[in-house]
Amino acid sequence: MKVDVKRISLKENDLPLVILGVLEEAKEDIMLKGLNEIVGEILELGDFKGKTGQMSLVYTQGSIATKRLLLVGLGKEEKLTVETVRKALGNSSRKARDLDVKKVGVNLDFFSRNKLDIVETTEAIVQGVVMGSFQNITYKTEKLEKYKKLDELQVFSETVEEDIMKKGAESGKIIADSVNLCRTLAWGPANYITPTKLADEALRMEKETGIKTTIFDREKTKEIGLTSFLAVARGTKEPPKFIIMEHGADKQGVETVALIGKAITFDSGGISIKPGQNMEKMKADMTGGAVVIAAMEAIAKLDINLHVVGIVPATDNMPSGTAYHPGDIITSYSGHTIEVINTDAEGRMVLNDALTYAAKHYEPKAMFDFATLTGAMMIALGEHAVGYFSNHDFVVDKLEEASKSSGDKIWRMPLWEDYDEQLKSDLADFKHTGGRPGGSITAARFLSKFTMDVPWAHLDIAGAMEQSSDKDYNPKGSKGPAVRLIIDVLRNW
Repeated sequence: MKVDVKRISLKENDLPLVILGVLEEAKEDIMLKGLNEIVGEILELGDFKGKTGQMSLVYTQGSIATKRLLLVGLGKEEKLTVETVRKALGNSSRKARDLDVKKVGVNLDFFSRNKLDIVETTEAIVQGVVMGSFQNITYKTEKLEKYKKLDELQVFSETVEEDIMKKGAESGKIIADSVNLCRTLAWGPANYITPTKLADEALRMEKETGIKTTIFDREKTKEIGLTSFLAVARGTKEPPKFIIMEHGADKQGVETVALIGKAITFDSGGISIKPGQNMEKMKADMTGGAVVIAAMEAIAKLDINLHVVGIVPATDNMPSGTAYHPGDIITSYSGHTIEVINTDAEGRMVLNDALTYAAKHYEPKAMFDFATLTGAMMIALGEHAVGYFSNHDFVVDKLEEASKSSGDKIWRMPLWEDYDEQLKSDLADFKHTGGRPGGSITAARFLSKFTMDVPWAHLDIAGAMEQSSDKDYNPKGSKGPAVRLIIDVLRNW
């Protein structure tokens, strides 16, 4: 979608559709006073009150240059935030798209209320429209004409200078495109989105953005000693890839931050095979890897002043004559020995090697890992928030600050040593699972043993990976979870 900005009045702007944010109570909203001829009757009848989530389409019938106005409720002014704006534009973008207009305008003056920052509001408007109107039709071949598409968005204002709006529009577009890339990768079928495909995405970014990319194949990972990662890859003929992406490797005097993403491109459960029901969704068990790849593209385009290392251990988890077994003892890259209890707990097996590799070779100031790790997290928090664990308040502060600005909801979970009792093994340094009680916590405790005391956070995105229906700026399907969150962590660094 093309995005531009323009300084022009609403009455002069000749567009097929303009979206206006309206406060509750709508009849009292002073921004609508000059449009009484167009919207007065709707307001008087009470058909539209400006409540959050309300929308009303009005035809201007030549009263002003714009052909249609889409009124979208913002709720009470004192509760208005940039997240409210983002959600409102997400919902209204689909309404605009389905009207089959190719270009839509958003009047910034109607959204930058309650002393909201102009740049942040512009960014939220663009994110809402670009993310909200997203639809994943990559693999469809029939009746494509029924899928409408917005080609262009214009953010305009009568009073704000174009260069100020442009700043927010550019960053908003970059970040929203990265979320949509994550969605496309995460929800792509496993026969297309393979470890090789993820590696190809990283190589594409190297050419387009200058990200330094290194890819280890099966033989190289064996040579290096990434044996826990390779244990999971033993069961598949699909070539595994250990992908390393670096932004800002040549920057002087900046801190290093590592992002690690679980990329199990299909998770059958291995020898501990999953039930057949809903197994098709296991194509999305690489969402953590998609988060890192997508975020790295935005990080490079925004030229964030940090050295950011993205590591994506990518493989299928399949049952075969060569697959690893329950009861196996694996020596990890860290040197710790691990007793395998259930081969369906493979995510922590690939992540532990990646965490140790990042800590050992890059000595980062902080590490963040992203993984659709446990069903227990889905039970705990549902689809509304990401549960996270951390060993250091420095990292916690960064995440909590970014959650407020990005709108990505997070909730800190306990990381207490008490849970180590469940990981005790008679044969190895520890088991890699601790049974069902506190399953998300024991998984995080297991991963914490491979961080080499680097400040770290583990984000279990299992519940937040999917939206079950169109809502706000998340259409049904992959949410592209935590992409905006981690970008804001790094922008705010």
